[in-house]
Amino acid sequence: AGEEPLCVSWHMVGTRGYWNLSGCTRVGGDNLHSTCACTHFSTFSILMATYPVTESFALMVVTYVGLSVSLVCLFLAIVTFLLCRSLWSVSISLHLQLSICLFA
Repeated sequence: AGEEPLCVSWHMVGTRGYWNLSGCTRVGGDNLHSTCACTHFSTFSILMATYPVTESFALMVVTYVGLSVSLVCLFLAIVTFLLCRSLWSVSISLHLQLSICLFA
C-alpha cells in the first residue's frame, strides 16, 4: 500500500537473471495504468510488489489440492478415452492427446 510500481528490465548474468532498475523509468500513469520509458531493448516488466512476498499456508494447500485433483481427473479422462474404443473418432483422439499433454 502506498508504493509506486517499478519499471524494470531483465538482465542475464551467466545462467541466472535478475530484474534491473537501470535504464527504465516510470514516466506516467495512475493506479490502473503505467507508462514506462526505457533506453534499450530487452524484456520489460512492471513490478507491483516491491517488498518480499511470503507464501501463505492456505495458498500452498489450495495449490497442492488443486494440482492433485486435476491430475486424478486427467488420469481418469485418459483411461476413459482409451477404454471407449467404440466411440473412437478423430475428436476423441485429439482429446486423448490433449489430456496426455496436460497430465505430463
